[in-house]
Amino acid sequence: MSETPRENKAKKIFVANGILHGHFTGSVEVVRELVALGYDVTCCVTDEFADRLNDIPVKKIVYSSDVSEVAKWLPPYAPPFAINSFMVGKATYMLMELLLKDETDYDYYIFDCFFDIEEMNKVLKLDSSKFTIIYPSFILTDENQFDNARLIGLQWTSQHYNINLHDFVGLIFTPNKIKKLILTSKFFHLRPEDTDDTCYFIGPHIEQRVEDKSFTFQKDENKKLIFISLGTIFGRDLDFYHQCIEAFRDSDEYQVIMSVGKFVDIAETFKDIPKNFNIYNYVPQTQLLPDVDIFITHAGFNSTSEGLASGAAMVLVPQAVDQFDVARVVEKLNAGIALNKHEITITADIIKKAVSDAYNNRENFKAGRDAILNSFKEARNDRKAIYEEIFA
Repeated sequence: MSETPRENKAKKIFVANGILHGHFTGSVEVVRELVALGYDVTCCVTDEFADRLNDIPVKKIVYSSDVSEVAKWLPPYAPPFAINSFMVGKATYMLMELLLKDETDYDYYIFDCFFDIEEMNKVLKLDSSKFTIIYPSFILTDENQFDNARLIGLQWTSQHYNINLHDFVGLIFTPNKIKKLILTSKFFHLRPEDTDDTCYFIGPHIEQRVEDKSFTFQKDENKKLIFISLGTIFGRDLDFYHQCIEAFRDSDEYQVIMSVGKFVDIAETFKDIPKNFNIYNYVPQTQLLPDVDIFITHAGFNSTSEGLASGAAMVLVPQAVDQFDVARVVEKLNAGIALNKHEITITADIIKKAVSDAYNNRENFKAGRDAILNSFKEARNDRKAIYEEIFA
């Protein structure tokens, strides 16, 4: 029997997954859906996230982006993205070495937006018409997102290949003609009228992770539950945490859970924790949110999507990058309250008032929230048709 013609075989897709939580989470469901549609998918994934692909029948190429030795030399005041720049630099090197040696005839490539594939391809010399970039939120910004300090972690890889890798955050907002899978809706996107025909809006995926039974928490039904989280990267704003403690200390109205991230030493940082507060380095967010009345979030896109879906009243306190744009859009669409630290000093009184206003206006915000969620649903409904168009 003669071999099946190449065009009748499952199309091969290579996916370079994101190396940070928000970026990886955004790509998981895309991978799952492509496999379900019959594509032959190979994922290049860090060892930190490899297990989260175990229930999806993909080929996995696992590598380490560990830069803990570098981290030891960074000063304690180094900005949150300092270590991430070295992670991106190492991941870029690992990915390039893999692709330079891989002789697989892939039909398509999907890259997380942190990979500077245009610059990388000066060495890889792949067919760029096969490229698609996956974006976790927006491709436009109203903030200055470029920071040359983030180039430091890319220098070794740039010098090794004699290329000029760009600032990986600013790179997201640099126009290019590569096809883009954008994990939001056009309705929710910043300045949707300025997007072009390379943009395919496929809506966010709100990941329902396995229940973390080690997280034991009892809600006080006589109090409103506030959940405070600045995410996995920007969780070191200690002054903000202390302002929150002062805002709700020993309150008869509020019970508070605060997630401060893995870089904060709770015992060292918080000497006098009020009885109505529980402070953790990590909280399983999607597990907790259904019980939350008010969600104070850094406005990361995944956290914002999860908060909108939960129905909690939202106070958005952006810390960096696209979070200011996300908070701006939520407030514009009348779905929450934004506090911009570039415009105001965020004190305990301001936090307390924002929480009260968000909760008291939760019915007014419902229409805006529902409009956003409906747009997400419509965008997700288009996914199959979009995949079939891009990966024909």
